[in-house]
Amino acid sequence: MTAKEWLGRARKLRLRLSALEDSKQRAYARAVSSTAGLGERVSGGEPGDKLAAYAEVSLAADRQIEKLEQTRAEILQVIGQVEDNTLATLLTEYYVNDKTWEEVAVQMQYSWRWVRRLHVRALEQVQEILDNRPC
Repeated sequence: MTAKEWLGRARKLRLRLSALEDSKQRAYARAVSSTAGLGERVSGGEPGDKLAAYAEVSLAADRQIEKLEQTRAEILQVIGQVEDNTLATLLTEYYVNDKTWEEVAVQMQYSWRWVRRLHVRALEQVQEILDNRPC
């Protein structure tokens, strides 16, 4: 796996985390709802059943969120090993904070092209860190 692919996992985390939080909110809304929505069957189950189902969904989502947060922490740990603060900032903003290249360039007060060049250097350093990590 290349450094770019390895870091790219962080950009995908935000969408997955958001989807999991949405699932928890929808499950909670169903659990506390006293009326059926359009197309829902009224099962006549006890309110406790709905709350138990919410608890299960919430627990499953929380486990997945925890795992994703561990992945984010691992990525941040590797970025933290990049000695050049500018390169580390660029990687954090783009991969972890999910900013566009244009947003990163504006924030860092560089041209978009210069940021892309710095990105290549940053990826080289991350690849070196990944290659030297114990398995």
